[in-house]
Amino acid sequence: MANRSSTPKGRAQRDRALAAAFEVFAREGERGTSLRAIARESGVSLTGLMHHFASKDELLTEVLRSTDERAALRWDALAGDADPGEFMAQAMAANVADPARARLYVHLAAAALDPGHPAHAYFRERFGRFRAAVRGHLEARQADGAVDAGLDADFTAAAFLALVEGAQLQWLNDPSVDVPQLVRRGWRALLGPVS
Repeated sequence: MANRSSTPKGRAQRDRALAAAFEVFAREGERGTSLRAIARESGVSLTGLMHHFASKDELLTEVLRSTDERAALRWDALAGDADPGEFMAQAMAANVADPARARLYVHLAAAALDPGHPAHAYFRERFGRFRAAVRGHLEARQADGAVDAGLDADFTAAAFLALVEGAQLQWLNDPSVDVPQLVRRGWRALLGPVS
């Protein structure tokens, strides 16, 4: 039997469920989000929903994964010309405009500390891809002389990830934090003085 997600109808159901899951989470928060509520909102039966997603946590993880896929396409479209500091500052500005996405992300990041959680592997992969993309950018800029050749690209990539994650968490606790500006300035500080 074919996987229903591979059929046009299955993909449409899955896409509706992902959109509905985000809407329910944005409106109701984690505690008010259930598979039943998502099924109701999406127009997909609970049985149909459970065919695509084994649990609420798996479904919410897939919401984040689809967001990351769109961000990766935007990054790739810049064809190496993207500045990670500005790219992430703009991403944080989008989160400020839509705080539900940031709340979902932080909720799942905390839950994913449990190795058995559906988001555990997602976050390990996500963090690895983030560090690799930033490291690749830095190494390319080092090769063309735009960034100091002595800069530790691995450390800088990991520190930038920590900066972005921490800035977002601070902002969720205190909305007066200018997270896009903090990310921009932090990135410049990590790069050190311009040669």
